[in-house]
Amino acid sequence: MTATPPQLSHLVAASDGEVRVTLSGEVDLSVADELHGWLTGAAGDHPGLPVAVDMAAVTFIDSSGIRALVRARADVTATGGGLRLVNTAGMALRVLQVAGVYAHLSGDPAE
Repeated sequence: MTATPPQLSHLVAASDGEVRVTLSGEVDLSVADELHGWLTGAAGDHPGLPVAVDMAAVTFIDSSGIRALVRARADVTATGGGLRLVNTAGMALRVLQVAGVYAHLSGDPAE
């Protein structure tokens, strides 16, 4: 029997002046476009609120996932919004640091 790889799931909640998109699972090529849509959709559904992407339960991220995050941030900031990563840890944090995008993605939404 072949085990099914963990899927990426998300939960969107707006409160305390921000929209929090909590991710759980693996961020790779198979979910990159969907992730981009979730993030830009959350921003579009809550205009004027910054988007905080909670990465605490992300267990894996590859270059496709990084690209989706960078694209989403660019698209959200182009419309006057903000998007940043929060609670990034473990392997996801290390990969984003090595790729040189962690400071950009976790910094001030207006950067």
